Parts: sequence; structure tokens; C-alpha cells
Amino acid sequence: MEAAASNITASALGHSSGLSFGFYFLPFATVVCFLIPVLYIFPPIPATTSDALGATHSKIGVTPSKSNLRDQFSAAHQEPGSSGAAARLQALCVYPIKSCRGIEVARSKLLPTGLEFDRLYTFAQLKTTFPVALDASEEDKDRHSWEFVTQRQFPLLATVKVDVFVPDATKSTAFMERSGDAWIVFRFPWQDRGFAGAMQWVAAKIRDGWRGVPEKEVLLPVEFPTAKEIEERGYAYEDVRIWNEVVTALNMEKEIPNELRLYLGVSNKLALFRSDPSKLREVYRCAPGKEEAGHQPVVGFQDAVSCRVSRASWLSGGPDNVKKVTIGSPDGKLDAFMGPVIHE
Repeated sequence: MEAAASNITASALGHSSGLSFGFYFLPFATVVCFLIPVLYIFPPIPATTSDALGATHSKIGVTPSKSNLRDQFSAAHQEPGSSGAAARLQALCVYPIKSCRGIEVARSKLLPTGLEFDRLYTFAQLKTTFPVALDASEEDKDRHSWEFVTQRQFPLLATVKVDVFVPDATKSTAFMERSGDAWIVFRFPWQDRGFAGAMQWVAAKIRDGWRGVPEKEVLLPVEFPTAKEIEERGYAYEDVRIWNEVVTALNMEKEIPNELRLYLGVSNKLALFRSDPSKLREVYRCAPGKEEAGHQPVVGFQDAVSCRVSRASWLSGGPDNVKKVTIGSPDGKLDAFMGPVIHE
């Protein structure tokens, strides 16, 4: 009996040692197949500001697949039109933050200052007078002013992405408070050093695919802050230069991280200004007057150049009849804001 029991035990042990590959692979494959969809739906990465807003808001703008700019360089747009052909609008874009990436929209409200959501904010750097005369006073040496920045100075502004989120009544708000305010989210590439940066890199790949890069997001209100919010947040009104004009706007530099200055390569102090709807710039050059338009044209942070439109009379003769074109005033002085005089 003992010998038989020993044989049975040995047989069982020998059988267990010969388990097939499928015995181990099947549980492993089951766990993996279960985890993949779970991780896809609930990725183990922190939610971004855009993710949170997406629960109650929707982004404005058209999707890349429906963009009107897809065929902007096609041969059909390069062919010369007939003399009676009307101009055709290819795409409509707004730039909530001046000099940053824009948003293509299918339609837009037209406000006295231009398109809705356009040029509400601008970045500016604090510049000092340099060089100064040796006999200049200490006040002149310490004098400084805010001046807006452009992509000509800091090309990386073109990589700062901007989204506008507006309330969406169709989205569920069972687990969060509904917000009736519109928001701006801008983001720029940024990765911290060390282990934190490595985790940001992994999270970006999980969230956006292999081409994803770590980004830092900043939330801004679309509506102009109230007097109470200005006081609580420590904002201040300051003058900022937009080209050759100086306007008074709200300095909201407390809302931008220092990483943005480092990313753009700005050595001076960097600030964010919000255009005040009650302190808009009146445009006089190359714009219809109050008597003609019924009101004086105004802009916020938009360039006045948008009001410089060509007169049809400039092209009345056609290129075949034009013998000479003079730019400037009759006395010979060049004036960039005076139209050409055509001699036929």
C-alpha cells in the first residue's frame, strides 16, 4: 500500500511539472486584456485644466479635418481671377492672446473692436531706456515702461497654443457645479527636470500619443475682472506700448508662471495685460471719421493696420495703363500712411 501511494504521489508531481505554456499565459492575457481598456478610459495620469473644463464647456473652433485652410495652397487659389471676380474669404481666425497661435472659427460675432474673443490679452516685457546720456538724471536712468512682444522678437510665441472654452448646456453636470463663464486656456511645452519631468513625459505620451510632449497650462477668464476681483488678485492698471501708441490696460502678471518667460527666452520681466473695454483706443489714421461712420472706430490690442484698406480707385486704371506710381505726399516726402498717386 505504501509503495502504491508513493507511485501515485510521484505521478502527480510529475504531471504538475509538465504544465503547458497556455496554463500560465491564459491568466496573464486575461489580466492584460482587462487592463488595456480600463487604462484607456481611465488613464493613470492627472487631469489637466482643459480636461476639467471639457466636462461642462466646449472649445470653439473647427476641427482640423474641417479646416478651410487645408487647401489654401491648392492650384485653384493660385490662378489669376477675372476682372469681375469677387474676393472670397478663405478662413476666419481669432487670436485671443496677441502674437500667439490663433483659432479658426466657422462664424463669429462682430463687435465694435472686431471679432469676438480676438486680442483680449497681450504679453509685454518691461524695458528700460538704453542707452542713456552720461548727464541723464537718476530718474531718467531708472525709467522703464511696458512694451508688447511679438513673434519677430520671440518666435516661440507661435508655439503657444490657445483654446477658448464656452459653456455647453448639453453636457452633464451631475457631479460638478455648472459654470456660465467662458475661459481661455493657453499652454506651452515645458518639462521639469529629474523624476518629475520623466513622469510628465510619460503622461504626455499616454494622453496624446507618441508625438505628445509635456505642456504647462494656464487658465484665464474671458470676461474682464470685476473691481473686487482686481483688488483680491492684486492686479493693477499700467500703461503698455502697442507699436507707437500707449494704452492703459490691466496688468495680470500674477497669472503667468515664470516658466513661460524662460521658455520664450525673455530676459526682461514678463507680464500679461488684459484690454479694458472702457479704455479702448480710438483709431484716426486710415479709418473713417465719426462724421462718416457715425462713431470713431476703436480697437483694443488689435493693430490699427486692420483699418488700412485700399481704395478701389487705386486699381481703377488696371496695371496695363499705369505708367508711374508715386508713394508719398506731393512735396516729395515719404509718408507710409498716404496712398499711392497713380499716373496713367
